[in-house]
Amino acid sequence: MAQPKRISRKSFLKRFSDAVQGMDNCEDVDLRGALRLGGEKVRIPPPALPLQLLLGGEDGYRLHLYPELRFDADGHLQHQGDYLLVDPTRYFSDISGFLRLHQGDSITLGRRDPQQRLLLRYPKVVDEQHLRLKLSHKGLALKRKSEHASACVAPLTAEDVVGRMARWRHTKLKRLHEVLGGPIEPIDRAEALALISRVIEVMRREPYRVANGHGRPSGLLALPERPCPIFVGDLHARIDNLLVVLTQNGFLEALMDGSGMLVLLGDAAQPDAPGEEDQMDTSMLMMDLIFRLKLRFPERVFYLRGNHDSFSEDISKAGIPQGLLWEQALRERRGRSYRDAMQQLYDHLPYVAASAGYLACHAGPPTGKLSWEALSDISRHPKLAHQLTHVRLRRSNSPNGYGPGDIARMRKRLGVKRDTPLIVGHTPLSDHESCWMDAGGNPHHHVLYGAAPDWVSVITRYDKELIPLLYPVEPLLSVYNRYARAAALEPA
Repeated sequence: MAQPKRISRKSFLKRFSDAVQGMDNCEDVDLRGALRLGGEKVRIPPPALPLQLLLGGEDGYRLHLYPELRFDADGHLQHQGDYLLVDPTRYFSDISGFLRLHQGDSITLGRRDPQQRLLLRYPKVVDEQHLRLKLSHKGLALKRKSEHASACVAPLTAEDVVGRMARWRHTKLKRLHEVLGGPIEPIDRAEALALISRVIEVMRREPYRVANGHGRPSGLLALPERPCPIFVGDLHARIDNLLVVLTQNGFLEALMDGSGMLVLLGDAAQPDAPGEEDQMDTSMLMMDLIFRLKLRFPERVFYLRGNHDSFSEDISKAGIPQGLLWEQALRERRGRSYRDAMQQLYDHLPYVAASAGYLACHAGPPTGKLSWEALSDISRHPKLAHQLTHVRLRRSNSPNGYGPGDIARMRKRLGVKRDTPLIVGHTPLSDHESCWMDAGGNPHHHVLYGAAPDWVSVITRYDKELIPLLYPVEPLLSVYNRYARAAALEPA
């Protein structure tokens, strides 16, 4: 990606003023230096400061355009050329949506776009097509598309606004440290065994687990609809990807205040990065992190079983027998007792999360029989368990997978509405994406993959609708550990 030319804030303000000179001032007295956009296109240099866009006059809708900041390996926040369009009244205080503007992209702001209607609360004074933005190496071009409604743009120069995005990201690291209490690093055998043993005890009486009356582990979670779900797909030992989710948006705060639930769709261990399929150290760190989250939030963090949550000799990637190597690594580094404890944990994992507002499992709906009773007594139904962790979406190269009829039957058997969203993992549909809404042409059927190297997606709820949100992957394991170790040296 071509990078924009760096300019100073002072230089940007001068060039902004020069670019829009001769245009009328906006009426809003809060926007000093703001100028009204006419029908002609105006190009300004790549913004070095946040901008405020005011659509529809004084009673209109405000958006802020921020340079998107990413942590580098040294823990510094850098702007790499992308921008975020956010509602400033919600973005920094709640789980919130946003629009991203890449170089080469154009966005026409207005009520015609269905995604914008989901993410932004446009009033009626915002037109169907109101303001067009296009980002290129030459700068940001703006053109008013509405014939009767105004549009204003202004740099935001107050220091508390200019530094808000950076402070917000650093606050996320602080809150994650409050939750975890220390760095994410290898632990000794005794501590590892004590950690997983505590988690197994939680799993034996896990909140919202549907009992079967026989004392056997249930495969079904009946989750309440009210907490906002935060779905994350197969992570395959990419710990940075999970840390990105925990340090973006309002996800961690929602876990802390009880307004959100994190649902991991399985396959957190056993890497699938080319050339790393036999490396299991990061898988241990990943599971340790998930265990710490589960103990901290037993009623708000849930992990569904995937096909790689196993020691099976049938589990392989690129010809590498990952199930067997995972078992061997646990025995060698943490002992036979720990390996046995991991198997106990697998035996206690749920397979399906059901709510009035969504269904979720690792692989997809089974193509055979399914019932509430069978899910709640999953150990007596091994074929059902296998399909929930292995079946793939039916496509031209996979004609034996599940299809629309299986999705509809799962909804019917679990007593939810016909349009209830089903969220699954397991089946990446391309090499460069991480989320597919209405996958396979099936409405309200969404696939998440959490182990992409450059971007990680979540599906969450925003104003009663499930939406996908995409974040750049950052080297957050090293960034967080540097922060945690520095915090430990600070005087009490």
